[in-house]
Amino acid sequence: MHLIIAEKNIAANRIAQILSGNEKVTAKKEGGVNVYSFGDKISIGLRGHVVEVDFVEGYTNWRSQERPPRSLIDADTIKRPTEPAIVKLIQKIAKKANRVTIATDFDTEGELIGKEAYELVRAVNPKVPIDRARFSAITKDEITRAFSEPAEIDFDLAAAGEARQVVDLIWGASLTRFISLAAKRGGGNILSVGRVQSPTLAMIVDREREIESFIPEPYWEISLTTEKDGEPIIARHAEGRFTDKKLADAAYAGTKDPLVITEVKEGKRVDRAPTPFDTTQFIVAAARIGYSAANAMRVAEELYMNGFISYPRTDNTIYPPSLNLEAILKTLEKTRFASDVAWVRKNKRAKPTEGKKSSTDHPPIHPTGVATEEQLGENWKLYELIVRRFLATLSPDAQWATMRIEMDASGQSYIATGSRLTEPGWRMVYPYSEAKDLVLPLVRKGEKLLIKDLNLEEKQTQPPPRYSQSKLIQVMEELGLGTKSTRHEVIQKLISRKYIEGNPLRPTLVGKAVTESLEAHASTITRPDMTQKLEQAMEAIKVRNKTRDGVVDDSRKMLHQVFDELEPNEAVIGQEIMGQTDEELTIGPCPICGKDLRIRRKGASQFIGCNGYPDCTFNISLPGTMWGSAVRTKKVCDIHNLFHVSLIAKGARPWEMGCPLCQLIEQQKEHYAKIPSMTEAIQKKLLDARIFSLYDLSKLESGFLAKQIGITKKLADALIHEANDVLDLIRRRSECKKFMKQFVPPKRGRSHTKVMNGFAESGINCIGDIASASLESLKKTGLSEEEAKTLKEEAIALVAKNQLKDIGIPAVSLKRYQEAGFLTPEDIASAHPAYLAIKTGISIETVIRHATLIAQALGRPDPVKISKKAFEAGRTELLALPGVGESTLEHLYRAGIYDKKTLDTADTAIASKLSGLSKDHVKKLQALAAA
Repeated sequence: MHLIIAEKNIAANRIAQILSGNEKVTAKKEGGVNVYSFGDKISIGLRGHVVEVDFVEGYTNWRSQERPPRSLIDADTIKRPTEPAIVKLIQKIAKKANRVTIATDFDTEGELIGKEAYELVRAVNPKVPIDRARFSAITKDEITRAFSEPAEIDFDLAAAGEARQVVDLIWGASLTRFISLAAKRGGGNILSVGRVQSPTLAMIVDREREIESFIPEPYWEISLTTEKDGEPIIARHAEGRFTDKKLADAAYAGTKDPLVITEVKEGKRVDRAPTPFDTTQFIVAAARIGYSAANAMRVAEELYMNGFISYPRTDNTIYPPSLNLEAILKTLEKTRFASDVAWVRKNKRAKPTEGKKSSTDHPPIHPTGVATEEQLGENWKLYELIVRRFLATLSPDAQWATMRIEMDASGQSYIATGSRLTEPGWRMVYPYSEAKDLVLPLVRKGEKLLIKDLNLEEKQTQPPPRYSQSKLIQVMEELGLGTKSTRHEVIQKLISRKYIEGNPLRPTLVGKAVTESLEAHASTITRPDMTQKLEQAMEAIKVRNKTRDGVVDDSRKMLHQVFDELEPNEAVIGQEIMGQTDEELTIGPCPICGKDLRIRRKGASQFIGCNGYPDCTFNISLPGTMWGSAVRTKKVCDIHNLFHVSLIAKGARPWEMGCPLCQLIEQQKEHYAKIPSMTEAIQKKLLDARIFSLYDLSKLESGFLAKQIGITKKLADALIHEANDVLDLIRRRSECKKFMKQFVPPKRGRSHTKVMNGFAESGINCIGDIASASLESLKKTGLSEEEAKTLKEEAIALVAKNQLKDIGIPAVSLKRYQEAGFLTPEDIASAHPAYLAIKTGISIETVIRHATLIAQALGRPDPVKISKKAFEAGRTELLALPGVGESTLEHLYRAGIYDKKTLDTADTAIASKLSGLSKDHVKKLQALAAA
């Protein structure tokens, strides 16, 4: 049996489908893991790393005196399974295998994942042949070739990956633990420090310092407008920028008619076609169409796994000779790009464009399979970008005709420039950069024109721009920080740790605090030099110039030197960071008492509370942490002098909430609209009196409210009463939404909020309303017949359950009643106690007590009283009658017949109807009881 191990499930499935040919692929799950079988082959997908590097036992306690953060540097490491089910299954199948092929991605990380799989197999089957399939795309040609030409695992490449794992673990764990403990941070609020992450953050902090310290300097520019045959010509002074105002004024005053053409130069400019995509250039291009670095790589990975593009992690910008470009064009003929392909074929350049970087592992990113927009959905935009970039690399350069007109106005020189696209070339197929013509009218040397308009404009020099994600990745590449596979992940980690925010990127206060403290006390961590050195060492492992253990040992020595600088300053570092991180959570003055408002968290909830608590109880609720952690931004509200707040969640764009008090006030307007006595004038008076919310209003005493906002006590009473009614409505609607979400999944175009809005329009505001609503009214809100039916049934059950609780039925008994089918108070009141007792297993005396409570609540007569002794005696009497067993007994109980006396005196017709027994059967039993 031939075992194939791929990096992910989707790859395992595609490889199986490709290799199976005409054979059927059988898919099944074993222990929750997908297994694909065909012929004598089995294909299984990993989930990336199924084992991880971790410290040996004894290093989990962060506050251990025996093992402080520094001890992690020299701690031994082991590999632990992170996916036990996959590990167990691979080893189970590997025991029976006579050949194993590792088919993970071919790069450092993929080779390490492959080596981990190799070791799992070797542990249970030491002699089985293991080979390696290397491919750059999951397509039929590539996979067939890779499996027909298997290679060996590159243990040197894997060793480089292992070295990186261990180095990153010991640096990240020891420094993160040290800094977090120094700043008294723990749990989900730790301060992360890393070998690549910290110098990257330092670059962003340095750029922010440059911006903050930048002093703008004034300069002046002069431009004029003239025209020829009605066509405008805009020219700028040949000096460009004037930094001296007097010289600018003199040039402006000296610019007088006539404007004489002194030179006309026409030329051509070649607009080079773009080079093939490597990972960094792909991320840059994706950013221009709205993708973050992490999102672009996530989509690219999906496209690769599904066979639509080649491997997206590559440093190569030169197509290798082995890449069949014509075959790719032929593939694209089957897509909506057929006309573009035809144009490229007709105008194809002699040789594809080339970048400066070449590598032998993977070709540049290019399309490999046919896809449609319907098939890919949102992912289509990136697929199209990759297709069009490929076509552009085969297209001719664009050509521009240029014109430069030099003019003289009484001794002042002016220049106008224009250009016109004469040959669109690659721009025909790659519309992602603007090609705007600026056509100048034809003029002759010596010709004189009149000045129509003259402008002297004062401007200021601008600070350097903040880094965009794509620009930061470019700089990281130039400095040797991280790898093509990890740079976007580093940026995402900085965002999720709340060290940076926004787009372009800027540091948060905590990001600045950590960086500045590290720079002051251990600057090695924040400079790229050390990371560059380690990256170079890990590259050397690949070519056997260094060993894995040697590089790890060298990194440990470097880290000990860092701790030599850090440890003597631990207290100072802690104080520096805590001082600034306290500030990070403070958003401004409380509108009630003037003390600081701070962002506070408790479990999954977060809110803005006043430092004056408990004397001041002002607070503003925030969305739960599932929506992102709240941080303050740099913007300040002009009205309330409060910092704006943003929610930052891993893998998502920040949610800019704005000023929290403005948000609260705006939100309350919606609530106030539900109060009949409320007017805009009263709302303004409430704000002037610093009564900001419906809740605050509801808790006031009417006399105090009347005095505060200058209204009558009667109106104040009405406002407070109505505010409580609205709060109750909001509470009931909130409970209703929470209930509805359990049974109605969200769908495209139908969010839970949209369903609730539909409920409101139909007058459904609580669970009780759902219980009493018709199925048709529920379906009008977008629910299917089945969803409406289920929701109504569940609502009826819940309402009844709550009614029974309120009546005083204990939870244990309530559960028994509902399991037996007695859901509502009416169900229980309508049933005879004897029948209730036998169906629920609750004693007869307890049933009668419960039935009495329910009857009183419903305004009905109390049920018949039956003692336990009488009930048991009656049961014995009835079972003694010939032909009466447990089944017949249950029928009799249903009709209220629980002994011989009640059987004998029962109305035959009524007893038959209630019990479900025939009249003849009831008469026969009555005759036996009377005998």
